[in-house]
Amino acid sequence: MNMVTEAVNEQNLTLSDHVVQVVKSYLGSAEGDEKSLNLYQLIVEEVESPLIRSVMELTRYNQSKAARVLGVSRGTLRTKLKHYFDDEFIGSR
Repeated sequence: MNMVTEAVNEQNLTLSDHVVQVVKSYLGSAEGDEKSLNLYQLIVEEVESPLIRSVMELTRYNQSKAARVLGVSRGTLRTKLKHYFDDEFIGSR
């Protein structure tokens, strides 16, 4: 088990609980800037990239398996891989 997993297990918090804590903390420190934030887009981009990278690594870079795990089509996964990783995970044919 890695340190992050151990910390989460010790606190008995769900992923949702962690999101609530982080969003509250972020908004508390961003005083006055809330109106200019695109919070949804910020969170999606901050979470989606490491999620995709982790799933790609766990599936040994098999895009079909990764797409099934993520619940998206292989085409959608390829689009996201190109967006976030500049062809790092896209093989050439």
